[in-house]
Amino acid sequence: MADYPIVRLQVQRGPVKAGRAPLRHYGPEAIVPVDRLLAGPRGVVGLAGDGEEILDVHHQDHPQSRDRRGRAGVLFMGTGDYVALRARYGEHLVDGIAGETVLLDAPAGLARLDLPPVATIATADGPLELHDVRPADPCVEFSRFCLRQEPSPVVSADVRRALADLDHGARGYRSVAVNAGTVRIGDVVSIG
Repeated sequence: MADYPIVRLQVQRGPVKAGRAPLRHYGPEAIVPVDRLLAGPRGVVGLAGDGEEILDVHHQDHPQSRDRRGRAGVLFMGTGDYVALRARYGEHLVDGIAGETVLLDAPAGLARLDLPPVATIATADGPLELHDVRPADPCVEFSRFCLRQEPSPVVSADVRRALADLDHGARGYRSVAVNAGTVRIGDVVSIG
């Protein structure tokens, strides 16, 4: 089992993919860092420093929900994965830009690890269980963002290579909280 402290929490106010397919683009402006997360089976709500509650776009109750079926409420990624992304694609891939909910202090990264289907966050409220842990599927829009390419009706060979490169957890892992809890920076995620 490996333990990873949480170093960043964030939510998405709205969709990060804007426009109409096939000319959508990735716009990280909707990503907002928060101090705490209220996590539960329907998704997460971010709590900002000023007390504002921000419903994440993957919450089932968000008016523009990207997760009506409730399968992707908590997305996590490791700091080492960003180091690897910057080495391949450039400095514009700052920590948090991929839109994960929880960034873990994992210097070696989590990509391409065979993670078990359950992880646990040790919170002040008790353990928060994350089930159905699986790699986040890469998308054309984020692949183009990595490559600094404009939207196009054609998926180039470079984008296809980036899609393959960003698979297997390189863009993080999705999961679902099965109970409710408040997640804070410094809480520890146990995987394995």
